[in-house]
Amino acid sequence: MAESVIPPPDPLAPRGTPLGASRRGIVRWFAAFVAFVALIHSSMLLLYVATDFPLSKTYAKQVNGWMRPLFPQDWSIFAPEPSKFNQHLEVRANVDGKFGRWIDLTAHDNAAYRGELLPSIEDQLVLRRAMSQYRTSAARQNAPQATARSARYLLNVILVRLDAMGEKPGQAVQLRLKSTRIPAPGTKGSAAVPRPQYQNLGYWKVRS
Repeated sequence: MAESVIPPPDPLAPRGTPLGASRRGIVRWFAAFVAFVALIHSSMLLLYVATDFPLSKTYAKQVNGWMRPLFPQDWSIFAPEPSKFNQHLEVRANVDGKFGRWIDLTAHDNAAYRGELLPSIEDQLVLRRAMSQYRTSAARQNAPQATARSARYLLNVILVRLDAMGEKPGQAVQLRLKSTRIPAPGTKGSAAVPRPQYQNLGYWKVRS
């Protein structure tokens, strides 16, 4: 009588310890909870994007409270509106009572990161964000503290840029914003090279 040969275990066969009754219960409850949350979220999403009807109006507060903190409906994320102007921040320093040449800080930033294999997006946006925050706060009425705070931040960024370029800030700096309209594709003639417009941002005292 031939002896039975037990084949070796399959190395690709699944292994593991069978779940006990308590663990199986926990898994079932967790799966049910995930399914419940998914159902609630799907319902909220449906009410959020649907046109106005009685049910969506009745639960509008609950739907907005669920959706907006996590999923703001901002289509500019997917289709941002392109800028119509190239804006460059220029500065010149007052050293010993004399103003020097105008320095294009935006162009300096662009040149520093042009050709970089992995440029830092955060570093590229420092000057732009500082300028945007200052202009936004300055445009608001009755917001002197916010304007002063954003102005200090912008000035600090400018001083860091000047120091990196080996330029002395002196006792004060003068700022201006150069805006050049971006011509539409196919524009020819003089309209293809628009003249820049300058906005004077005043004189800023540098703390010693």
